[in-house]
This record gives sequence, structure tokens and C-alpha cells, in this order.
Amino acid sequence: MNRSVSVVAFLLGLAVVVWVGAGYVGLSPLALGMTALIGAVYLTGALELLRFDRATAALQRALDTIPADLADASAWLRGLPPALRSAVRLRLEGERIGLPGPALTPYLVGLLVLLGMLGTFLGMVMTLNGAVIALETTTDLQTIRSSLAAPVKGLGVAFGTSVAGVAASAMLGLMSALCRRARLQASQVLDSRIARELRGFSGAQQRQDAFQAMQDQARTMPVLVETLQAMMAQMERQHRELHERMASEQQ
Repeated sequence: MNRSVSVVAFLLGLAVVVWVGAGYVGLSPLALGMTALIGAVYLTGALELLRFDRATAALQRALDTIPADLADASAWLRGLPPALRSAVRLRLEGERIGLPGPALTPYLVGLLVLLGMLGTFLGMVMTLNGAVIALETTTDLQTIRSSLAAPVKGLGVAFGTSVAGVAASAMLGLMSALCRRARLQASQVLDSRIARELRGFSGAQQRQDAFQAMQDQARTMPVLVETLQAMMAQMERQHRELHERMASEQQ
């Protein structure tokens, strides 16, 4: 479900960026370049989310296929993605640490909006410069109207970069939220596995085993002391008897 929605969101955002960029072909090289930059940033974020989702899926598969006779947790940890091994190992040891999330995507979501606004501002500046030049070069009303038509039309086109930036940011943010939710669900499954199948390797279980061993030692300590006292008394009695026998033989 999450993957299907993510694919639809990715295709929708990419379609908007391509549609806006296609409208700038042969019309505004600057706007076309800004739209291409927005598309590159969008694809970068989508690629990071793809790797993030694959790592989550690998963790989920590893959790679903834990062998019943697992004897060494390190062997199971080596089968996890490298980005998750340290965090899973710490959670297995009892540390309340969250699994890592996307590193660049939260920044790229905001950057897409800023790039769209930057493209719009640059387009508005160029449009206003064209209007000023048109007003300064002639005084004829009909000529002024004809000269202003192209800059005003370009002003409407300039807002296309904002459309591309906002659409790409919204879709990338949606995909990031879905991937984070999948990682949270995998984290909850991990906690349940630590409480059951992996309990023997958890830090809590090891501390409990150590405490139980200390309790067993505390219970056996009085018996050991009594045994040592009996041995000491026996050795003292044997030493006294040996001394008496040697004295008798000397006499």
C-alpha cells in the first residue's frame, strides 16, 4: 500500500515538473534551466527515499525470517543493511535509540519550494526589465502595447517554476512521510521480536541472567561456608591426632 502510493506520488510530481519544463522549451532558457534544476533535486530526494525504503524492506524481511534456533545474534545482524546494523544492535542491547531516517530529503523538500520561488523572481526581474526597455524606447501607444505584450506574457510564464517547485516538494514530502511510517512499523516489529525471539540476546535478558547468577551464588554461599568450616575442623582434628600419635611414638 505504502509503496503503491509512493510510486503514484513520484510519477505525479515528475509529470508536473516535465509538463512545466516542456512549456519553457524554446521560450525561456532561464526558466527551463531552473525547472531542470528542480527536477534534478526532486530525483535526488526520490533516489534517497528509494534506498531508504529498500533498507526498511530488508529489515522487515530479516525480522520475519528469524530462525527458531538462532545461536548467535551477530550473524543475524550481519544480514541487515549496513545503515541499520548499529542502531539495531543498540536497540538489542537495550538502548532506546531510534532507527535512522532520511538525511537529505527533509532539506530537499524545502529547497524545492525555494528554487521555484527563485525561478519566479528571476522571471519577474527579466519581465520588468523588458517592460522598462519597451517604455523607454518609444512613445507611441500602439507600439508600447505591442512591446509590453511579450513581457506581460512572460510574467505569467514565470510562475511556472513555482508550480513545479511546490508540486515536487509536496510529492517528495508525501513519499518521505510514507517511508518514515514504514520504518516506524518496522521498528515496532523489531521491539516485539526483541521481546520474544531475540530476548536471549537482549541486554535486559543478559542483565537478568547475571542477576539470577548472583542470586544463585548468594544462595550457595552459606552451604559453601559450612562445607569449608567442616573441612577446617576435620583438618584441625586430624592434625591434633597426628600430633598426639607422634608424641606417643616419641615417648
